[in-house]
Amino acid sequence: MIYRRVLKTLYFLAPILYAAANLADKILVTGDDEDTDPGALLALSGLFAGVFAIFFGLYIVYTGRPLGDIADIMMLTAVGAIYYSAIWIYLAMLKEDETSNVTAWFQVIPLFGILGAFLVLGEAPTALQVIAVPLIVIGGFMLSYQKGKTNKTIVFWMIVSAGLVALYDISFAQYGRNIDEFSAIFFMLLGKTITGFVFLAIDKKAQRGFMIGVRTRIKTQFVSESVNTLADISLYASLLFYPVLLVQGISALQPMCVLIGAIILGRWYPQVKEDAEGTSLHWKLISLVLMIAGGIFLS
Repeated sequence: MIYRRVLKTLYFLAPILYAAANLADKILVTGDDEDTDPGALLALSGLFAGVFAIFFGLYIVYTGRPLGDIADIMMLTAVGAIYYSAIWIYLAMLKEDETSNVTAWFQVIPLFGILGAFLVLGEAPTALQVIAVPLIVIGGFMLSYQKGKTNKTIVFWMIVSAGLVALYDISFAQYGRNIDEFSAIFFMLLGKTITGFVFLAIDKKAQRGFMIGVRTRIKTQFVSESVNTLADISLYASLLFYPVLLVQGISALQPMCVLIGAIILGRWYPQVKEDAEGTSLHWKLISLVLMIAGGIFLS
């Protein structure tokens, strides 16, 4: 069917869309105001996820698509909490360092993905995929290793975040493949909406930041969430049709897209500007070549 071919081709756009969302996130978290609080931003994110969920829900009702078993529905909704936990960590670290240095650590996701996809989904890695993983990891370490040192706090928490994202990918693939793809995406979005409002309910700073953000950051948040949700949909569709490790491998291109975007947009948006001159630029380019090579081997 045509819509299946469209969903399958979206998977090539995911790294570009996520890079654009990363740069928008950097703009959102820059500063010390309450509307830059990660909990407040996730609450706003949950609001937008709810809007997208409504459209998916209406389409499901209109077309009469099956919803699936209650166990799959509950698990797909629950993994939204796993994803938002990872993103909360990512946003907190993004406040502390350059975008490309933070997002590079998502390249360790295939390490978790190889083990999880093999144990849970029975997807065994090929020889080239095994070779690709060290290239991606070394490239990620090089990209974060700046001026003779690496921020150990960012390294630790971004590895935790990457592990949660890998768990989310595997869980969505495992349970989403059991039901209709539109229903799977709907319940994932619903889970994000619920989790976003849980952050709002338990975090007073997030409550204050949310109310301020509705007035001051709604336009930037709308752009970020629209792009990020489209990227998520691309990823969700990819996980339903392709092996998990292959999907994660294509994501290796994301840091390259982030760096290029930061260099271009940094002229107009100083929040995303990065050190991309001389030795620093050469170091980053070498690391990106390694990650791109790893991504090609994975695919």
